[in-house]
Amino acid sequence: MFNFFKNRDVLVFVVPKVWKAKGGKIKVVLPEKKGFKIIRTWAPFYHSHYPVIKGMLKGWMPFTGWIIRKMATPGDVLFSSAEPNLLTTYLYSRLAKKLGLKHVFFTWQNIEYSKRLKGFKLRVTNWLLRQNIKLSAGAICGTRQAYGILKPYLADSRIKSVIIPQMGIDADIFKPGLESDFRKRYSIENKIVFLFCAVFDERKGVFTAINAFKQTLDSRSDCHLVMIGIGKLWESAKALVDELGISKNVDFIKWLPNNELPVIFSAVDVLVYPSEPFKDWEEQYGLTLHEASASGLPVITTDIGAISEAILDKETGILVEPKNVEALAEAMLFLANNPEIRSVMGARGREYILNNFTHKVVAEKIENFLYSL
Repeated sequence: MFNFFKNRDVLVFVVPKVWKAKGGKIKVVLPEKKGFKIIRTWAPFYHSHYPVIKGMLKGWMPFTGWIIRKMATPGDVLFSSAEPNLLTTYLYSRLAKKLGLKHVFFTWQNIEYSKRLKGFKLRVTNWLLRQNIKLSAGAICGTRQAYGILKPYLADSRIKSVIIPQMGIDADIFKPGLESDFRKRYSIENKIVFLFCAVFDERKGVFTAINAFKQTLDSRSDCHLVMIGIGKLWESAKALVDELGISKNVDFIKWLPNNELPVIFSAVDVLVYPSEPFKDWEEQYGLTLHEASASGLPVITTDIGAISEAILDKETGILVEPKNVEALAEAMLFLANNPEIRSVMGARGREYILNNFTHKVVAEKIENFLYSL
């Protein structure tokens, strides 16, 4: 995305040497990138399940202050790209204040804090929110929902806020019509192929997708389901497929790096993404939804969180009630029976991404906002 900044030569990136994801099973190392100044440092906290502190220090890099003192000048912007309810953000906002920098934070949060927390945790969260707003020059909200959650805290503050996602989509990579032997490799050349691509956990509706596919298959035997991902429900999902007697109609593929997904997205017919509320979480953005739309896929997903900002119901896809197997199956069968509607929705989805969520569009909005501070 930052390739599209007009003044990218002034950017300095301070990033973890190694970032661990999926419980440490996946290690991400940012490669060297020509034309960008990237400084790697130690990040000891990379998830939200530590004793006592939980995720309060997620993403904190202890040597950031030492690095910034050497490189920044008063008036520069420090974009910490972390949620305003974290201690990490407070440490960076305090650092920016001390060095005369303009601090900017980012938020995806789309559930009211008072509905997620109570007692001491809520008091600490409210204190951090107000302190970070007080110490910051700007707030970037990833969705309209996120802005709605933050807005009450912005009253009487001078902080500037804007609604822009933190990332864009490379529509030159995720696009329709890519050549691939994917269907041939899995012997699904003449099938209507549904794709599930997500973490195998309680948030993504793994079992809902499988049960709905079974109902769809009962009506149309030429359907096939491909499930890509990794997670604690992987074995349970495979067991359910065996129990339902549909193992010949379902293929499981372990987690793939993002650069291997475009050809698969281009080769299938529909993305099925039945995201479900879990504890104090609802879908905050849905990167996979955007990538599928950019690839020209109609999307069947659920009407929770910020999903309705990513997928337009009856235009770029179909939104159904979460955890509703029958509604999901009905939508799957509807698109299986109507190839012309699949085509129209896919085309409209790509147009929607091109107009609102490409790297170029997002980069221009973020750069303009940062320069406005």
